Amino acid sequence: MYSNEQFNSVGQVTGLVGESSTPSKKDVFIFDLSALFDPHQTEMSPAFADYLVEFASRRPCYLLANLNYAEISYFVPSRVCRAFEGIFASAGTEMWSQNEMLIRHEHTFSDDLYECVAGLVQQSAYPDKSAPLINCGSATLRVCLAGTRVGRTAKQAYLSWEREHREIDRIVEILQNRFPDYKVCKDTDVSLLVMPRTFSTARVQDHVLQRHKSARLVTYLTPAASDGFAKPMCDAFLETNIVATVAGASDVSQLLSYEMRRTPAQPALGAVQLRLVREA
Repeated sequence: MYSNEQFNSVGQVTGLVGESSTPSKKDVFIFDLSALFDPHQTEMSPAFADYLVEFASRRPCYLLANLNYAEISYFVPSRVCRAFEGIFASAGTEMWSQNEMLIRHEHTFSDDLYECVAGLVQQSAYPDKSAPLINCGSATLRVCLAGTRVGRTAKQAYLSWEREHREIDRIVEILQNRFPDYKVCKDTDVSLLVMPRTFSTARVQDHVLQRHKSARLVTYLTPAASDGFAKPMCDAFLETNIVATVAGASDVSQLLSYEMRRTPAQPALGAVQLRLVREA
């Protein structure tokens, strides 16, 4: 079995995810939003959405995304959102369930930081920017120099330009050097994320384990997520947990098919009393 210390492509993980030295542990699944879409897709296929709903009815599932909840709702069909026991939005700084916010980590960004981010965005040499360029969460600033709501074609056009000019890397370096109290990372090939060091995505593991005692977490992440905003969570994972890096929905479908055959259905957490928890 692979521990959290080892990251593998789908081809290496497929036959080994089920090998557990702790069979009494209940598996709980966490999906990176980007892992649920193949590179060419602009929306989730209905067949794959139905398969996710069926899988989530048998095993506890959570979604993790760098986007805010409203944006997640745009990309993920409502039946899939309802089937998941929780959705960690804005890089895990918020947790939602059944359209109710349960947890929010709040942070007031300094004027200096926000003005610096806005200035760097304004100075971008990319000629085809589409507003809005900055998405503000309760404890995140997400910057996409192509535009935070543009489609896949526009993002691909920006990516081609970015590979030549390396503008995001320069902005990340400037922000990291000037604001050491914040974590700055490329959360996708075309965007960057700014978060306070008072928050770590490792808290995602803590929140899930509070709800599912002695669970083993099985996580499917894109390489960008595992190396970016989700890296603190992966680094903090218990040794029994699994991290599988995947290229997209096709890989996830293959792995879930194996999981469905491997073990009997596990009951979901069930109805819980919803309450808002505001973190310091």
